Amino acid sequence: MMILNPDADQEQQAEITARVRTLVEESGGTVDDVAEWGRRRIAYPVRKHADGVYFIVTAQASSEVVDEVSRVLSINTDVVLRAMAFRLTEAELEHVKANGVPLPVDDRPSEERQRGGRGGRGGPGGGRGGRRDRDR
Repeated sequence: MMILNPDADQEQQAEITARVRTLVEESGGTVDDVAEWGRRRIAYPVRKHADGVYFIVTAQASSEVVDEVSRVLSINTDVVLRAMAFRLTEAELEHVKANGVPLPVDDRPSEERQRGGRGGRGGPGGGRGGRRDRDR
């Protein structure tokens, strides 16, 4: 999974996905699917970006290739905000091959989705950094 800078132009985003595909295929691996989920809100800001463009690349490759892809993506900090590799089970891989990557599911209540946040203030104490009643 890659979260790309939403301010990067589509050419740069396409270049990154092509680079990942090339790295996997040149090493003898296969790329089964590349899905763009589009621009979505990130759970927390990354390098002052509240949202990013999500790409899910489903590939079969050795752990050395995954390490090399991760290394290359970590170098491209102007375009790549975050990248993370996941290992799929055989059943999940077969499902992706047959149907493609499923779309993301937003199971938050509709009022929370409209607010765009997680709600609340972070637990007891209102998230203000300490207990105010201690000195009283």
